[in-house]
Amino acid sequence: MKQTDINALLHFYLAKKAASHTTVSKSFLWAIYRFVMRVIIMLDIAKSIDLIVKSNADVVGVWNGQKLPSSSIAEAAKVLGKEVVYFENGLLPNSTTCDWSGVNCKSSLPKEGEFYRQFNSAKSLPRTLVPRSPVAEKQKGVDAESLPEQYIFVPFQVETDSQIISNSPWIKCMGQLYQHLANVIDKTDNPHLHIVIKEHPSESKRHDDLHNRHPRIVFANQCETQQLIERSQAVLTINSTVGIESLLLGKSVMTMGKACYGIHGVCESIESEEALLKKLNQLDTCYGEPEIKNGFLHFLYEHYVIPTAWNKFDDAHVDALTKRLTQQDLLSKSVAAQH
Repeated sequence: MKQTDINALLHFYLAKKAASHTTVSKSFLWAIYRFVMRVIIMLDIAKSIDLIVKSNADVVGVWNGQKLPSSSIAEAAKVLGKEVVYFENGLLPNSTTCDWSGVNCKSSLPKEGEFYRQFNSAKSLPRTLVPRSPVAEKQKGVDAESLPEQYIFVPFQVETDSQIISNSPWIKCMGQLYQHLANVIDKTDNPHLHIVIKEHPSESKRHDDLHNRHPRIVFANQCETQQLIERSQAVLTINSTVGIESLLLGKSVMTMGKACYGIHGVCESIESEEALLKKLNQLDTCYGEPEIKNGFLHFLYEHYVIPTAWNKFDDAHVDALTKRLTQQDLLSKSVAAQH
């Protein structure tokens, strides 16, 4: 059996909790909480090991695998030398993720852009997004009629999500993201360029304090995401699935964090405020390689995602999932060939 890394699991869990409970995280109680959680995680792993051994499982499936309790279950499986398969909501509308490597930027999607050129196709792709209902009411901001003529669309993300805590090296909260945007927008060569932000519908935290702070940064929480993408000059995101949706809708995409679609030729990677300003002044260079981008989207649609959402599964879903789990699909063969 391999040795487990309690610190890695504990770090992510505490980072997530600290984002929600900032006052407690800075008090003496945090050290006590850290100790208690370390013990709980150790017990969770031990319990999961016992369950896996008793069930005589060869493979363990987990949802997401980056947060408790799924992360401790995955760790228990690894301790026992068992394979782990990861599930998540799909990267495309009405789809499911099933991956032997992980989800989001840890997926098994090939990272070399040239790989996707061979999948360039004229076949149609899904271009209708599925709106999400907000979990909490938010300040509305501008309506569709009041949107600026020229703008970059920036979708906010959930600050306590693994995408921010684990996969966003230099931006850790939406307030920080806003500040970077405010620092560069007045320096752009185009005085008419604006930033339009939409708060994440699944985020209960409100960002009312950021509304109306800068004349060239506006919020549009009442507008449909698809409309905001389609009317934009480009989309700037940390690593949201809105980035993939924007690619489907033919937009240039810039990422500020680690993303499974952060591939040369597919989108532009932004790693500093200086780089952000440079790209905002050179939006025509952000489109990527059309054949690589189109090939990536077709590979994603035809060979990576499992068709149909997991809670509405059909025969096509079951067939694709069976091939993925038995590693008989094109993705599995492509990954095996690269190794």
